[in-house]
Amino acid sequence: MRRLLLAVSVFAALAVPASSAIPAGSQAQVASISRNHNDGSEYVWRVFCNSGLQYSLIPASQFPNSTRFEEVATPQTGDIAWWPEFVAIYVAQNQSLITPAGMVKLADLSADGNSPHFYRMRVLTGEEPGAKPAPGSCERNIILGTP
Repeated sequence: MRRLLLAVSVFAALAVPASSAIPAGSQAQVASISRNHNDGSEYVWRVFCNSGLQYSLIPASQFPNSTRFEEVATPQTGDIAWWPEFVAIYVAQNQSLITPAGMVKLADLSADGNSPHFYRMRVLTGEEPGAKPAPGSCERNIILGTP
């Protein structure tokens, strides 16, 4: 599990543009990020895939129905923060989220009392968190509709 968390957090930290911090806000900010960057699900999928953990792309609205993720009460780094219209990767050390638009403090997105639910990926037997994915496996083919 530690390898999973380390792999996801390291890749996500490298994938996030350093200059794209999001200003403080509330649930309106979640909606704004969602409108400007879809629902975050493709970004989260790509980060996990590049970390050696592949799963079928799940839209934010369908995330709670996934058998690949389980809801957790106490989040840790690498878990998914979920709102019905948006998902992001949680970083416990500074209570922030890694989003397609950059880092944002969890408190800023929860300021209006609408806190996310948190989900943790179930690592399947034979998976190797941190393993390099096969070339092209983390690219989404929009024409064929596949990740």
